[in-house]
Amino acid sequence: MSRWIATLYVILATTPAGGAETRAFVLTTDFSTGSLSVNPLGTTTVAKDVAAVHSDAVERWYGGLLYVVNRFGQDNIQVIDPAQGYATVRQFSTGNGSNPQDICFVSPTKAYVTRYDVSDLLIVNPSNGASLGVIPLGAFADADGIPEMARMVRVDNRVFVAIQRLDRSAGYQPTDKSLVAVIDAVADTVLDADPDTPGKQAIQLTGKNPYTTFAFDRATSRLLIGCAGAFGALDGGIEYLDPVFMRSLGYAITESALGGDLGTIAWNGASHSYAIVSDANSNTLLVSWSAITGQKIATVFAPGGFSLSDCELDDRGELYVCDSDLLAPGLYVFSVPQDLQIAGPLDCGLPPYQVTFDATSEQVLEVAEEPAGASLSNPWPNPARNSLSVRLALPRAGRVEVDALDLAGRRVRSIVAGELPAGSTTCLWDLHDGRGRRVPAGLYVLRARTQHGTIARRTMVTR
Repeated sequence: MSRWIATLYVILATTPAGGAETRAFVLTTDFSTGSLSVNPLGTTTVAKDVAAVHSDAVERWYGGLLYVVNRFGQDNIQVIDPAQGYATVRQFSTGNGSNPQDICFVSPTKAYVTRYDVSDLLIVNPSNGASLGVIPLGAFADADGIPEMARMVRVDNRVFVAIQRLDRSAGYQPTDKSLVAVIDAVADTVLDADPDTPGKQAIQLTGKNPYTTFAFDRATSRLLIGCAGAFGALDGGIEYLDPVFMRSLGYAITESALGGDLGTIAWNGASHSYAIVSDANSNTLLVSWSAITGQKIATVFAPGGFSLSDCELDDRGELYVCDSDLLAPGLYVFSVPQDLQIAGPLDCGLPPYQVTFDATSEQVLEVAEEPAGASLSNPWPNPARNSLSVRLALPRAGRVEVDALDLAGRRVRSIVAGELPAGSTTCLWDLHDGRGRRVPAGLYVLRARTQHGTIARRTMVTR
């Protein structure tokens, strides 16, 4: 585990001015047929029924293509190209009776597919649909032998897989525990989240039945996932995970505080995020909540009935909400964090079920492509409390100076001074100054001076 900590780096992306996303892709369904509709962001127009999809599907955007996971009864991945008039350019099987749930991309030629009704995680080449093998996850199943693997997220070279562990003989009720399995995306093996326990262990969750997509808090480098527990009982919550040390950090907020069973979450930061919950009367509500206080802030939208199915944030500060009511369906847009409705209901044809945007979805961290010259990763962890590391890559051996500076440009600590070989070197800073004293909390700059130029990265130190 220490090697991964030393080499992992986080890309703390900032939102481009005006937003990089341009379209909302809306999966629609009446539970007998399905379709895809498209809303250009910033408009109230919708291109309806641009492609036919399964009535039970979820979607992911990657590499300029929309990947539709056609679930129960279809067992395939449908690849739609907007540049070709939303034509289906590929469609490949995930195995008969497999019931795929999600697809998570490692590269244009490698992805993982969770399958709800079998015990193996599928590895595929998404460029042609070829199977690249499987990773057995049956060791994490309950007594029925099926782990009920659901949503995934990639964090650098690790893939986190939600394992629900439901009792199929008892109406899919949660069993003794639920898990998150961690996959090494380079070696295609399961990582051990608890080396002190015999065998390979997954992360054991505080809650049961991890039901939502994963979210990522860039301020603390934590993952979040909503655990619904048993439906009808307020026994779950939105849970923090530490992706470095592979452990649960407990609830950010409970279902009791949210006021209902969890359906989906949209993370907008610790002070003001969103969730869809269903109350004791089976009415779905869009609520805002705070992970700082662990309390609900307000009910933002309550159309009545069990109809709100998804909410997602674009990069313009807008929250898209799917109301899939069969009699009065529509897509709604709210301003964030004002929680004011600014558009809707937008007619999408069939009732809207899920929405995503034309930016890589559910892949919170990506491995950066290194430039031709030297490169310096972002510091990890960031913020840092006890120590941090950065990775310096050199195309040729040469003299290097890596220093920690304060914001005035004064050297606080020399981290590296001397010859380094070609390739990647991990540089560690114990957050002490040149006299061995702990540096105070605040912003610092890590600067690498090489024969190829000077590179700098900012980092935050907390105490």
